[in-house]
Amino acid sequence: MASPSTPAPSPSPSRPQRSPDEVEDIILRKILLVSLAPPSSPNPAVPYLELTAAELLSESRPLLALRDAAERLLIDRLSLPDASPPPFAFLASAFGRAADEARKISTIRDPALQARLRASIAHVRGLILSYARIVAGNPDTFPTPPNAPHPAAELLVFLLAEAADPLDSAPAPGSPPPPGFLDELFGSADYDAVEPVMGELYERLRQSVDKVSALGDFQRPLRVLKRLVGIPNCAKALVQHPKWIPKNQIMLIGEGRTMEICSLLGAFFHVSAIPDREFASQPDVGQQCFSDASTRRPADLLSSFAAIQNVMNSLQDGLRDVLLVLLKNSDTREKVLEYLAAVINTNAGRSGMRVDPLKCASSGMFVNLSGVMLRLCEPFLDKMESMKGKIDVKYLFCNKRVDFKSLTAVNASSEEVSSWIESWSQDNANGKANEENFSFICECFFMTARVLNLGVMKAVADLKHISQELSRCEDDLEANKAIRDQGGSSPQLEQDITRLEKIVAALSQEQFCYESQILRDSSFLQRALSFYRLMILWSVGLVGGFKMPLPSECPMEFSCIPEHFLDDAMDLLALTSRIPKALEGFPLDDFLNFNIMFMASSTYIKNPYLKAKMVEVLKSWMPQRRGLKSTASLFEGHQLCLDYLVKNLLKLYVDIEFTGSHTQFFDKFNIRHNIAELLEYLWDVPSHRNAWRQMAKQEEKGVYLNFLNFLINDSIYLLDESLKRILELKEIEAEMANTVAWESRPAEEREERLRAFHQSENIARFDMKLANEDVGMLAFTSEQIPAPLLLPEMVERVASMLNYFLLQLAGPQRKSLTVKDPEKYEFKPKQLLKQIATIYVHIARGDKEAIFPAAISKDGRSYSEQLFASASNILWKIGVDPQIIQEFMQLADKAKAAAAEAMDAEAILGDIPDEFLDPIQYTLMKDPVILPSSRVTIDRPVIVRHLLSDGTDPFNRSQLTQDMLIPDTDLKLRIEEFVRSQQSRKRRAVDSETGEPDGAADMVE
Repeated sequence: MASPSTPAPSPSPSRPQRSPDEVEDIILRKILLVSLAPPSSPNPAVPYLELTAAELLSESRPLLALRDAAERLLIDRLSLPDASPPPFAFLASAFGRAADEARKISTIRDPALQARLRASIAHVRGLILSYARIVAGNPDTFPTPPNAPHPAAELLVFLLAEAADPLDSAPAPGSPPPPGFLDELFGSADYDAVEPVMGELYERLRQSVDKVSALGDFQRPLRVLKRLVGIPNCAKALVQHPKWIPKNQIMLIGEGRTMEICSLLGAFFHVSAIPDREFASQPDVGQQCFSDASTRRPADLLSSFAAIQNVMNSLQDGLRDVLLVLLKNSDTREKVLEYLAAVINTNAGRSGMRVDPLKCASSGMFVNLSGVMLRLCEPFLDKMESMKGKIDVKYLFCNKRVDFKSLTAVNASSEEVSSWIESWSQDNANGKANEENFSFICECFFMTARVLNLGVMKAVADLKHISQELSRCEDDLEANKAIRDQGGSSPQLEQDITRLEKIVAALSQEQFCYESQILRDSSFLQRALSFYRLMILWSVGLVGGFKMPLPSECPMEFSCIPEHFLDDAMDLLALTSRIPKALEGFPLDDFLNFNIMFMASSTYIKNPYLKAKMVEVLKSWMPQRRGLKSTASLFEGHQLCLDYLVKNLLKLYVDIEFTGSHTQFFDKFNIRHNIAELLEYLWDVPSHRNAWRQMAKQEEKGVYLNFLNFLINDSIYLLDESLKRILELKEIEAEMANTVAWESRPAEEREERLRAFHQSENIARFDMKLANEDVGMLAFTSEQIPAPLLLPEMVERVASMLNYFLLQLAGPQRKSLTVKDPEKYEFKPKQLLKQIATIYVHIARGDKEAIFPAAISKDGRSYSEQLFASASNILWKIGVDPQIIQEFMQLADKAKAAAAEAMDAEAILGDIPDEFLDPIQYTLMKDPVILPSSRVTIDRPVIVRHLLSDGTDPFNRSQLTQDMLIPDTDLKLRIEEFVRSQQSRKRRAVDSETGEPDGAADMVE
């Protein structure tokens, strides 16, 4: 009968019982795959350790693989030349065998033997793990077959295999490791043991996703990274790695690009659908998803968009998880913030108009980083009101990580910013605060703002340029094909068409790639909107909240914040407003109130183009544009909006005349176009119309008068330019209509004329559209607000404009404006003539002092009695309201009478002394004033009209305002006396001719 200490689990009656040493020997030899006795036949898998056996015999020890000899046996086994498998693979398999043997001994009934064997196996397993770390970190420690993979490569294969998912597009590269091997390899050791292993492993992990696109296999490496950072020592090894923040060692490559292509996380952030022309990734997203997009079914494109969104969200979620684990670990948190700061600082050049792709990281990386940073902000974006207080403005000026001080400020020069920071630092005890004083929320908020500026907002700007370039190339391609179709083919033209077709295809693919990762990702846009809503709330808090009017002096805390904080918010709002349903359900109230508060305040916002963006955003929210009733409540349900929107729009309409840019003359038309569309909508809202009328009354000789002046200036210029273009179009149409003469011209000449034709088409369409808007605004406002148009400084200007328009539309030359398809150019002469006539009538209705007819007839350039008669006939023919025509004809009669009276008055006055004549208009002055600088005397209405457009003395260009004008009382009295004397002289002459006594004429009058 066997004793309780039977060594074998299932003893046989024919086999002698084994001793505990013998059982241990069998188990350890199985784990280590070694033999200490000469084999009967060679077995390469279980080598005979002849030297080790000889050493044991020389030490008078038994030839048994016991615990105290285990390390010697393991070292000798690993030291065998040309052993197979290589050391690291052998150790991994040995760990598995140890686990198997540990399970088997659980059946041994002898507790003492089981405990001994368990301790021995645990000891050997510890040795295996220890040497596995040594081999992984120092591959040359033991002999390795010539073609054996690097231990780190084997380790990465294990990790990738273990991270495999059934949904992965490709199979795992190898078999998974024995269960528990990786956990114990990394988790049970101290940092010094793990660090050598991780150095090469992290580099190989980075290489596994190097130049991998959104369609490539990045998911498994990302899961591996997430697993490793969850192990504290591995996380520490990651941030201590030389390539956590690599030094630039590549010629011609800048630090920003180095952070992307060399840093351990950079390769993961580089995975993108957005193409990188310098460091292309595979598979090519554009080619695989968007080639021949114009001929593909919409469902196919939507499927591609959805697939890209899914993988990019997976990537960004994973990278967020990685950073979040590192940020929660006190040993790694600071290094993460240093990494983010390094990425931002080395890529500051991305904010420029032209980005050097070899110096700065790609848009793909920064869009991914934008998505990750927004995800890190999510916890406090949901608690905006309580979080505002944790965002300390001092961070912008005192933190040591990211430079904000050198950025363009909202309303302060760099010198003003520096001076204020220095003064503030001296006056505040906390002035020398460093980054340790700021919460993570504060750091994360401002870093995210910077990343978004360099990332998604820059990418959106790039997308805009791509779209513009694509549109231009498509227009050129269409124009070239039109030339070919009209018989203008040439070898050069065919080359141009082929070249343009290739460019259009490439740009189209690139555009779709950008769209798929940014515009089509509604969750990304919603996160960004939430972030900028917090930015707006925080910014408004610096000036005391949503209160109007704003304080007369702008707080320096607000003046010194980077301008791009607000500029990016407006760009994002403008972008999302053009995307269907992107804003659905999102609260826009704070953005609306912010724009109304600041869009007309140069004291707070210096950049006129930023204010123009605010208008663009508001215009895009008009209910009739978005087709949503929900936005109507924005404009009609906020008191701030009702009180200030119209007023500030009119003020901005005036201020935008001078932007300081070399393109300001043309820029103002685009900006005023947006303002005009908004104003037209607001006029139809009774509460806003009332505010408009009240403002016009209060500012009749101030802002509102300036608004009318610029509106008239623009109307004249735009209509004039568009009519000139229409004449050019008609000329080229006539040339093309003569087919014989046209086809006889050289192909190059025809090509040039066709390009001029298309260019004139675009300009005429734009100018005429804006002219129609301006005339339309005069039409609807003049009905209820005619008084400002009848002021002395305005009435003649208005009359001249209307007469000029009338001459173009109803005068002898109107037939020359007949062109094919006038609607194509927004040219609607009938509608325009009707509006002009309506404006005449509206002003006449408000003319209580009967000065308008005289102003009409005084215009010597355009006015004639015949013009009004011709216009009346055309108005009848086009079916204008008879009441309007009747009043228009009555006004024409009054103008005719006023012309006759003016001629009589001129005859009565005779030769007027030069000193009584206005030096600009050469008309008799009625209210002479002296200009303080040039000392020139001029008629008040004339100089006031000049000052509406130009705030300088017309004779020496010195600054001049209305309140600086000096009434010339003495001259005025002399002019009045001159008029009286001339009238008296005329009366006496009449009396003498008729034989009436003196004064009879007066009695008759």
